[in-house]
Amino acid sequence: MTKDKERSLKRRKGIDLPQRRFGFIAIEKGFIKADQLYEALMRQRAQETGGAERRPLGMVLKDLGYLTVSQINEIMQTLESEAELKKMFLGHSNRASQPAYRLSKGFWR
Repeated sequence: MTKDKERSLKRRKGIDLPQRRFGFIAIEKGFIKADQLYEALMRQRAQETGGAERRPLGMVLKDLGYLTVSQINEIMQTLESEAELKKMFLGHSNRASQPAYRLSKGFWR
């Protein structure tokens, strides 16, 4: 999804999409390449389509031999610390100044 579409969706629906994803962090850290992420995502989707329970992407990447357990833990720590920072930031902000809140309360209709 492009940034413009994401912003538009946020403005219209008040939907807050995640900014960072497991696979992109793995690429940023140099643990995997984009084609490896694509392969893992396709395998994850195929398993889900086949009726199996959706497996975490990290486990799919580990099964393919692209990530180690320590790399998965490092990515999870990055996600958790970013979530904590976001929580702290949003917890101290004025809710009425947040676009999703304004949309849900009808401020911008």
